Amino acid sequence: MIGLDTNVLLRWLIDESIWPDDNPGQTAAVARLLGDDRKTFFVNAIVLAETLWVLLHPMKQPRAVVLSVLDRLLSLANVDVEHRDAISAARSAMATSKSGIHDRLIAAINAQAQCAFTATFDRAAGATPGFKLLEAKG
Repeated sequence: MIGLDTNVLLRWLIDESIWPDDNPGQTAAVARLLGDDRKTFFVNAIVLAETLWVLLHPMKQPRAVVLSVLDRLLSLANVDVEHRDAISAARSAMATSKSGIHDRLIAAINAQAQCAFTATFDRAAGATPGFKLLEAKG
């Protein structure tokens, strides 16, 4: 199994319709590596979170594109995604609500780890199922 870093995953998932290819050599290297059906790849939760952040912020991609990228990644037989069930649950929740994918990922991964809730001071996250807003007193 081969672990993938964020920059490799982005080069693989993003085509020129979303972002111009600024390094065709890297894109070709990624295509060669990931085009080998005999190899399997691992995407950990941190790499996925970074990838989603890049898509949503610097690339300013709409939710539909982010959902499509997640669907593509989760459907690949030769890619093992860490916390796949939690990520799939977060993806489903994101499709039906306005809460952010990162908060959904945190809540789903923590729930999978048997956490009763996730404590936060973030008001937006506090409104997300699985979170509990902590009130600072004093």
